[in-house]
Amino acid sequence: MLFSKNYLSVGSVVGLHNDSRRLLIIGRQLYSETNHVIRDYAAVDFPNGFTDAKEPFILFNNEDIELVYHYGYIDEKEMQLDELLTEAERKE
Repeated sequence: MLFSKNYLSVGSVVGLHNDSRRLLIIGRQLYSETNHVIRDYAAVDFPNGFTDAKEPFILFNNEDIELVYHYGYIDEKEMQLDELLTEAERKE
């Protein structure tokens, strides 16, 4: 099956530029209360997951990703969601 995705799936594990941590993506298109902007992804440290740290989620954009260690599960519903997210992004 050939497909093109603009967003990584929940469950993907990535590394960011200038950051030694591995991050597990847990959400997409989240609003940052601190900066008042929408970020492409929300993640937690991998493999530790959610901890009671001061910053519960790490928010970042697609261009911040340097390396993808693991791709999350992709099925038909995931592909439909990716299309909706991409369409919404174009309307902004």
